[in-house]
Amino acid sequence: MGASIYDPEDLRRVAVRIASEAAALLRDYACDREYTRGVGGETIVADRVAEDYIIDSLRGEGLRVRGVSEERGYFGDGDLVVVIDPLDGSSNYSNCISWASVSIAFALGNRLSDVIAGSVAPVFFGHPISFSRGHGCYEGEVRVEPSPNTRMVFAYAEDPTIASKLLEFIKGMGGNVKIRGLGSAALEIASVALGRAALFVDARSRLRNVDVAASVGIIRECGGEAYNAQGEPLEARLDEVVVVGDVIASLDRNLALTLISKTFKAKNP
Repeated sequence: MGASIYDPEDLRRVAVRIASEAAALLRDYACDREYTRGVGGETIVADRVAEDYIIDSLRGEGLRVRGVSEERGYFGDGDLVVVIDPLDGSSNYSNCISWASVSIAFALGNRLSDVIAGSVAPVFFGHPISFSRGHGCYEGEVRVEPSPNTRMVFAYAEDPTIASKLLEFIKGMGGNVKIRGLGSAALEIASVALGRAALFVDARSRLRNVDVAASVGIIRECGGEAYNAQGEPLEARLDEVVVVGDVIASLDRNLALTLISKTFKAKNP
């Protein structure tokens, strides 16, 4: 990549290519018991295979990176930061459910707000969704201009009070809104960024920086925002794997902030 190594658009193309190749690899191994075998915690063999492929491919590009990945944690000593989720939706993948993705994000600093390019590649079907800061959002290699869809919401909640308030808010949106929780946060946030759903809400306080770095970059470049439960733009460090907490994302910033004010009061006394 030469002198243009830190050009966001060049980095976007690298993220798309490597994430798509890793997704194809995972697709080849789907439903194979050897690759869906657990190797500790929620990790399966396929997680490690995809992660090794991504890191080897980055080295093959001549990129000196440091960063975080789901399985290795912090690694490297380069001046370009990479955030890797080799398989978002491992439980789906392990059970032959075709909703999972590979995420790669590049940053020029150690904060989520420093991410300048990234890609979320579906494992089973569809084109990679990507962005580069200042150059727009893409599905495949087609630049898209999203507009919000108010007919669907991706939602996750475990606290009964939050779940009840969330359901009440969604019913108040009208228009027979459908609620879905499909099991790959990165792919769902990226789908919201393309205007295929109105909101993404995860109120379980479980999501990590590796889960959302690429997709949060996408929704911000598409004109939306991702917030925490306090209504602040989502932020996190990128020098270790950390929990980012609750995540609320939408192209319609007013809708997201209204939901937060009405739904998360129990968490924000």
